[in-house]
Amino acid sequence: MALTTHLLTLATALWFEVDHTDGTGVSAFFTADAELRFGTRSFHGSREIDHVYASRTARGPRVSRHLVTNLHVTSADTTHATAVSNLLLFAEDGEPPRSTVTPAVVSDVVDDFVLRDGSWLIRSRHITTLFAPPTSSWPSPPTDPPRERPPQAPLRPYIAPNRTARPSQAGHLTAKDPT
Repeated sequence: MALTTHLLTLATALWFEVDHTDGTGVSAFFTADAELRFGTRSFHGSREIDHVYASRTARGPRVSRHLVTNLHVTSADTTHATAVSNLLLFAEDGEPPRSTVTPAVVSDVVDDFVLRDGSWLIRSRHITTLFAPPTSSWPSPPTDPPRERPPQAPLRPYIAPNRTARPSQAGHLTAKDPT
């Protein structure tokens, strides 16, 4: 659990930077050669990643809150880890308070982390929008047309210690006490 907690702390610290400052220092959470992808738009390296958030700031005042939940480590070793989390973004241009109370988007975020000089950094971040209302204020970067998602390997469920997994009638894995 220590790794999961550490990676969640890193993910929430990055979004805190975006929500509470101008976000232009976000590249410090990434490797120098990292990739940041929103749908089909990709940005590579510190300069391009910082530019994404600098252009957001240049548009003027914006209120945002990036809520991260359900972080699940799908693979890990001593120097690499991959995690999937859910992102709910509440955002709107202008000064607070804003009247928007529905999420601007709900997305999956897949992060590949690498341990460098004792610190975990994001080597790649892919954000895939799953839900977005027609009036979504997710302008940075501009939305690309949807594309077909390639097939993905199923995620392995996490089973707490002292529990066993069994398929339910619906075919999902459920946790059951071994007693």
